[in-house]
Amino acid sequence: MIEIDRVLHEQIRALGSAAYKKFLCGEVIKNWSRLVDEEIAAQVVPVAIERGVLFVRVDSSAFKDQLKFFKEEILAAINETFGQSEPLVKNIRITRVFILDDKKNLPAPVDEPKEIVLTEEEIKSCEEQAEKFPEDLRPTILNALTAQVKGQKVLRANGWHKCANCSALCPPEEKICEVCKIKERDVMMKKLLVLFRETPWLKSQDAQKILLKQMPHMRKECSLAAIDSARSSLIQSLARRVRFGDETSPDALKLVMLTKRLPPDKLTSAIIKRALSELRFNLAS
Repeated sequence: MIEIDRVLHEQIRALGSAAYKKFLCGEVIKNWSRLVDEEIAAQVVPVAIERGVLFVRVDSSAFKDQLKFFKEEILAAINETFGQSEPLVKNIRITRVFILDDKKNLPAPVDEPKEIVLTEEEIKSCEEQAEKFPEDLRPTILNALTAQVKGQKVLRANGWHKCANCSALCPPEEKICEVCKIKERDVMMKKLLVLFRETPWLKSQDAQKILLKQMPHMRKECSLAAIDSARSSLIQSLARRVRFGDETSPDALKLVMLTKRLPPDKLTSAIIKRALSELRFNLAS
């Protein structure tokens, strides 16, 4: 792990979380060769950090397959050094690198690493933002801002675009960024829990159809596995509240309907008793 200037970090932290996070992202890229193993540093080049995702360039096709084995090691190195109350980087993705041809204003793929050049307007914008900080911190802040803009420039040249929900960049094949996806997944899970509380006998396929009518953009995330996970979560929650021998309370009946996918009119005393007995056995084992 590398040593960091604690005094400098505290000074920048005092300027606000947004400024500090930008600074940390720049520090990761700046100190890459000191953060990771020599073999990784030789094969993997950091491009940018966007909303907790580190985008890297890997020139060797063979090493692209190996990167997954080093992923946790890289994340640990970054977050142990620069992590705060939560990890600075939560995921790693590979991206191709394009350099914008300023004459043609078109992205051109490059085989060899080249310096990403900022326009005068981009440099001026970074300098104006740095001017808002104390004079002794401006060079450090300016380096962090330019590193971020360079990374974003590479991503935009790769077809990245603004998230439909916020200002973050997201991949060409996605409509929303990773952070917004997490928020949408949380909303989806809450809707599923409400759905199963109100109609616990619903089959997973039927629950999926109902949810996709409400959230059609979540088709990829709304898998049967995710729906079964929501059902299991509610089953465990109800099972903790149902006492041994209870076969008539609303929670006990809802528990049986959830596990057996049966509506109220299909429940019998024998089914209820057998289902609760099986459930207790399965949870205990």
